[in-house]
Amino acid sequence: MSRRLASLVRCLAAAVAASWLAWPAPVLAAPPGTGSLEGAVTSTSDPTGARIYAHDRERNVRYVVFVVDGRYRAVGLLPGRYEVTVRKPGLALSRPASVSVAAGRTARADLALVAAPAEADYVGGMVYPDARIEPYDTLYPPGPGREVLERTCFGCHTVQLFPYNVVRTYPTGRTPKDRDAWAATVDRMHQSPAFGVAGKPSYFGAKLLPPADRDLLVDYLAKHFPADAPPRVVRKEDGGDPPLDPRALARAMYVEYIFPNTPELPGRFTQQIDFDRNGNVWVTDRGAPGLVELDPRTGRRTDHLGHGGGHGLAVDMDGTVWYSGEVVRRFDPRTGRHDSYLVDGQPAHGSNTQVFDSQGNLWLSLLTTGALGKWDRATDTIRVWDVPIARSRPYGIIVDHRDRVWFAGYHDSGVDMFDPATQKFRHYEVTPHQPTNIRRPGVDSRNIVWVATWGSKGMQNGALYRIDPDSGAVRERRLGIPYANPYTVDADEHDNIWIATDNYLVMYGQQDDRFTYYPLPERTDIPKVTIGAGGAIWFTPRNAGQSGTYGGGASVLYPDMDAVTDLAARFWKGSWANRLSLYQGPPGPAVRGVVKVSPAGFQNGPSPPAPPKGPIVRGKTSIEGRDARRLE
Repeated sequence: MSRRLASLVRCLAAAVAASWLAWPAPVLAAPPGTGSLEGAVTSTSDPTGARIYAHDRERNVRYVVFVVDGRYRAVGLLPGRYEVTVRKPGLALSRPASVSVAAGRTARADLALVAAPAEADYVGGMVYPDARIEPYDTLYPPGPGREVLERTCFGCHTVQLFPYNVVRTYPTGRTPKDRDAWAATVDRMHQSPAFGVAGKPSYFGAKLLPPADRDLLVDYLAKHFPADAPPRVVRKEDGGDPPLDPRALARAMYVEYIFPNTPELPGRFTQQIDFDRNGNVWVTDRGAPGLVELDPRTGRRTDHLGHGGGHGLAVDMDGTVWYSGEVVRRFDPRTGRHDSYLVDGQPAHGSNTQVFDSQGNLWLSLLTTGALGKWDRATDTIRVWDVPIARSRPYGIIVDHRDRVWFAGYHDSGVDMFDPATQKFRHYEVTPHQPTNIRRPGVDSRNIVWVATWGSKGMQNGALYRIDPDSGAVRERRLGIPYANPYTVDADEHDNIWIATDNYLVMYGQQDDRFTYYPLPERTDIPKVTIGAGGAIWFTPRNAGQSGTYGGGASVLYPDMDAVTDLAARFWKGSWANRLSLYQGPPGPAVRGVVKVSPAGFQNGPSPPAPPKGPIVRGKTSIEGRDARRLE
């Protein structure tokens, strides 16, 4: 064999091997009644990583896969007619494409991509259609004022909030401000009680902003972000995208179930997802407002208007749905009724997130009042504990495998735990030298707790933290994405840790200490992931609707599309998010469409300033831990 022929053989063998690594042999056990789609992609430049969208407009279901080695493929498609499009900066389809997919068959659509204008891009998971795009140092000129801003404000806010001078829903825009308005805002943030709740501390400590720095900050904001400034946003610089693994992208597939805006429902955007025991997905729609019931096996959607509109929800064993409202509400989809739960004399209590324990009780994070709530199934009443930790305002809440309740402190730069067995709180400080905002914790099979810091610049654009509940030891791992804003963290059934950031889902493999990045189908943030069996990562593209025109939706990432044999949404055995499956007692009382008022008073101290009408209940709740802090 000649050297030239031998070299050619080696090249062909290497190409075949590379292709085999990226494209595993498909598994024949596909979801019943579905088909598949595949094709070759030719392009004027490298198409690797381009996203292929196959959209069934009749069902409003869209499948999204990636081009690798000049190929793409998607499986588990519901039969129908699909429009095929592509997204990658600098490339576009040479002509429109459409294809019919039949059950049990593989359709083919080869695509030709041509060069297209690549516009300047900006950072973050919000849509800004009318803004000038400028570098960070242009929008935020260096100097002492910027140092104060990065140290304080960026613990909770993104870099786009200040220059995007447009009135929109928070946090996608803000009210234009002159110097007096900026001064009032700064003073409210570090001096006034957070959320206007008397007796509670401010959003961040006054020691972080001494008087001299306060004036520096106000002057800086007034000079660079005046009331008449045009809307601007921070440019995405070279190196702003993380490295992608072609082998992971070749296996990955998103399915988007889109809830489009209509004249009747013009401003939909969705927040959180849970599953019922029939394999359906339930979603909170904050724009409708309402609850959405989705069957992912068919794409059929039912809007339950007049129920919901808030952050969270949790589906009970009998199919009733608990969701944010008053303290909490409970909806019966069979009758269309809901019960509202209140605490006497405390209208400010409102649950942000809800989660069941193995005893069938529902735990509630009460963000604005800095409290923890519990619906007790046996008594059908709400109990409330004041969280005795400075700036611990419960946001995302979970229960671990011992039924201990964990929640993000939101403004206390850490995560907090309440043990119902001992009635004790414990604080775990995550970022002692930098105020940070942590949104939602997760827990793995060994009861190790994981969180990430939400915020753009002060924490070098986001980090993942591992917390040992026993020792309190904290380990940090940088995410490697500029302006990441990681919102939620959770573990799958193999203890891979999933982090939802702006524009990416990120998997951290504990065994190989490695991040894998999956670009999202839309520009968006993700306020919560709900992880199902088989590695299905469910989420809502919130800001695609809140700041854009996408509408609402429920999306799922299948990291290995060929492992999907059932499109139903189910938890795996042992999931912390399905602790309710361990409960063997009776269901709660029937929903009657009434208001239920529980006695006033904290379980561990007096009520807030609003005078309670009932007796005050005192308990033995305490706080422990080396880094524990009481209210300032």
